[in-house]
Amino acid sequence: MSVTRGNFLKSLGKSLPGMVLGSGVASAAHALMKKVAAVSAEAPSPGAAAVVKQKIAPVDFIKSGPGEGNRIALTFDDGPTPGVTDLILDQLKERKIHATFFMIGERIAAAPDLARRVLAEGHEIGNHTFTHPKLDHLPDPQVDAEIQKTQDLIGELLDYRPVWFRPPCGAFRRDQAGIPGGKGLGIMFWSVDPGDWAQPGETKIVRTILAETKPGSIILCHDMHRQTADCVGPILDGLLKRDLSFVTVSTLFS
Repeated sequence: MSVTRGNFLKSLGKSLPGMVLGSGVASAAHALMKKVAAVSAEAPSPGAAAVVKQKIAPVDFIKSGPGEGNRIALTFDDGPTPGVTDLILDQLKERKIHATFFMIGERIAAAPDLARRVLAEGHEIGNHTFTHPKLDHLPDPQVDAEIQKTQDLIGELLDYRPVWFRPPCGAFRRDQAGIPGGKGLGIMFWSVDPGDWAQPGETKIVRTILAETKPGSIILCHDMHRQTADCVGPILDGLLKRDLSFVTVSTLFS
């Protein structure tokens, strides 16, 4: 049975929407439609021997993980910050706990030894852009540059390649998902947010995290201010008493 260009595109258009809208990569679908149209136009005849089907890999916005083994992931954004990140590392090391640090490229450049300590002590590093802009209002080339520059810097200074990306402030559109996705980066959000970046007080930070954390939770904190560093001990001890197990983001999904 012959497949005409028009019928094939019509059929493809009917089959893609459900999959693409669910995955947040509508732009990828559009690009695929254009590519298929171009290939079809170049075909020698409607009776071509075969049609090569291409798959679109979904790029999810991950907010929480599986709860097996009571595992949770503690994450820190916006560092490394001398005088803060090192205090957090001390608390983690004392309890033999590993966390994930989503770092800003320009801050890594300013404190590379502190970033190296994070890796040396078994923690994971993620990409948090180079200058911490809100990406949802930026053109794609600028978004790409923010992510790629940080990937390159981490590779050069730390000899390490992140596999996770977190957009600053969570400001990221679904149609931008293919940018980090094309670099092999998963997009990581969170499920527990104590708002520690605003320094609401140690009591509120600790209370919020202890109240909202459950197996599979991804906890958002920031290694920006001393207030957060002073909360880490009580947070860790409170969650350990509930038999929760701290792991890196990658381990949470392994």
